[in-house]
Amino acid sequence: MDDITQFKSIGWDFDFVIYQNPRSALFWDYIERNEHSQRHYIITFRTDRLFDRLWYDLEKAGCRLLPFHFRGVEGIPEQIFKAFENGRPKGMELLYWKGKMCKNLGCEVLVDDAEIYVWPGCARHNIEWLHPDMVML
Repeated sequence: MDDITQFKSIGWDFDFVIYQNPRSALFWDYIERNEHSQRHYIITFRTDRLFDRLWYDLEKAGCRLLPFHFRGVEGIPEQIFKAFENGRPKGMELLYWKGKMCKNLGCEVLVDDAEIYVWPGCARHNIEWLHPDMVML
């Protein structure tokens, strides 16, 4: 288990971490309390309409978090996501995008369930990566 209280700034994946994860409610409480005065960001591969319904999905799941609990919400540019889906070379940027966003936002750690899609970018940009099952609050 890894203690995330040591970090000043945390990037959170949305799907299967903050949303639809057995531990999501624990993460919501941790972010809402913010006892360690940390900066929280959502960094997601959601695009277009799925990105637009992020807060709706959280509310429907019973989450009390609101936009002001986060310093920002970043969704991958649609052209990168679609290029990845279609196997085009530009799509390889997807593997580095979350790590790059964490670096640009000042996040020291990314909590994300999709290791294969985020580890290359985290390694390249010196960002700690934690699977949500390994997070200790």
